Amino acid sequence: LLKPPYGQLLALDLNRGAIKWRVPFGDTPSLRRHPALKGVALPASLGVAGAPGVVATAGGLIFGSGGDLAFHAVDAATGAEVWQAPLTRRGNGTPMTYRARNGRQFVVIATGGGEDASLMAFALAK
Repeated sequence: LLKPPYGQLLALDLNRGAIKWRVPFGDTPSLRRHPALKGVALPASLGVAGAPGVVATAGGLIFGSGGDLAFHAVDAATGAEVWQAPLTRRGNGTPMTYRARNGRQFVVIATGGGEDASLMAFALAK
């Protein structure tokens, strides 16, 4: 096994041409249960290789699934996770956001695949 993190989310400072922050993104519960890792202290987030894309909002949040069974909201300024919700299936697409006629903003993500695919929508607080 290689040392984690296996997938990362990072922000670039385009004015300086440098990495602003870098954090592990997503997790792999099956890897945590691997018999060879029994008793090994692992970081809180292992990251997932090949995680789907993310979407950034004007409110300073980045939404995405790390390719795991959770939907994450990350502070765009710091990379700190500010919210997480469980998904019923593995997140496998880049989220999209839209504003309803009443002004409420939603973020939607594709989960699962084939006949088991679905969309999950989350409403942002006003």
